[in-house]
Amino acid sequence: MFDKKSYILLILLLLLTFGNSYAEENIPSIKPYGFIKVDMAIDETRTNSGNYVFNVKLPDQAHGKDGEFNMTARQTRLGANLLYDEIKDRIISARFEFDFFGGGAENKNLPMLRHAFFKVDLGKYYLLAGQTSDIISPLVPSTVNYTVLWNCGNIGYRHPQFQFGNIVTNGVEIVGSLSRNISGDIDDDGNDDGEDSSLPVVQGRLSYINPEVNIGVSGHYGKMEYRNGLPKDKHYTTYSVNLHASYILTHALSIKGEAFTGKTLNQYFGGIGQGFNYQLEKEVESTGGWINAALKAHNNITCNLGIGIDQPQKHNKLSFPSINLNKCMFANIYTNVAHNTSFAIEISKWTTGYYDNAGNDLNISNLRVQTAFILNI
Repeated sequence: MFDKKSYILLILLLLLTFGNSYAEENIPSIKPYGFIKVDMAIDETRTNSGNYVFNVKLPDQAHGKDGEFNMTARQTRLGANLLYDEIKDRIISARFEFDFFGGGAENKNLPMLRHAFFKVDLGKYYLLAGQTSDIISPLVPSTVNYTVLWNCGNIGYRHPQFQFGNIVTNGVEIVGSLSRNISGDIDDDGNDDGEDSSLPVVQGRLSYINPEVNIGVSGHYGKMEYRNGLPKDKHYTTYSVNLHASYILTHALSIKGEAFTGKTLNQYFGGIGQGFNYQLEKEVESTGGWINAALKAHNNITCNLGIGIDQPQKHNKLSFPSINLNKCMFANIYTNVAHNTSFAIEISKWTTGYYDNAGNDLNISNLRVQTAFILNI
């Protein structure tokens, strides 16, 4: 029997297959895209969460390090770009996209919405509404691992938002947005603390862009509300200040990276997933970044080498924050093996820092070998 999600998925696939068969005035053209990806990974130590890595788990005291093997097709991604003909001198486009990290058993994966937005071209400017990537820290490291160094130096995720900016390929770019504040319910009153504040998060980005260079600064600010058992509401905040830069040195060699500092960054995958400590009533402050060099060694071979780090600020060593370091060094190779089909292998070394019962640093490391077969649609 099909459940509700299965029917939705079937309808989306039918739209992708037959959407272009009914071309009429003001009906968009539909261009499907995506890939099928099968990952296989071996870790010498348990990680969070296995199919991908956020950080290394503390080993079981009785058994020590406990390796694991994972195989999944969850990162398979399907989507479509929609483009309307010009309507009253306006170009309207849209996108929806999902993968299969929405839960379910390993052989019964559920879809997860990634992008669902539309964009109106206003000439020199654009307006975007829907769910898409945050405008802070806009670059992404080239990893085989699904989480692209989230919680390990790369912040920013996807939120419902209204976005406004200028359209530029060579010059100064200015972008701003109001986005949904999804901070979690730390006081357990049944309401998300960001929702409870009655305010969106403000994001902004200023960049200089040309065909070879993208360099800029970005940031965000938001406020959350909680009760803490008191009759009067209390507040905590989230903010970040971020730098990004990419540079194409030659046709074969490029480099990119980002740096950040801020607090209460859990919804943006900073602070190693730690945001606000309810018991101590303190925000987790964190600093980090990543850098990635890419070399196109051959027409069919691309190599990446990089490092990422996220380091929350130390406060009370015995209790806060519980994880004080996350670092990853990675190297990978992508090669084409057939038409639209590629193979990738990545070796990464992960180190996660904890405090032991005496407040001393305890670093746990993991060596991960991951392969992927990818068919681009």
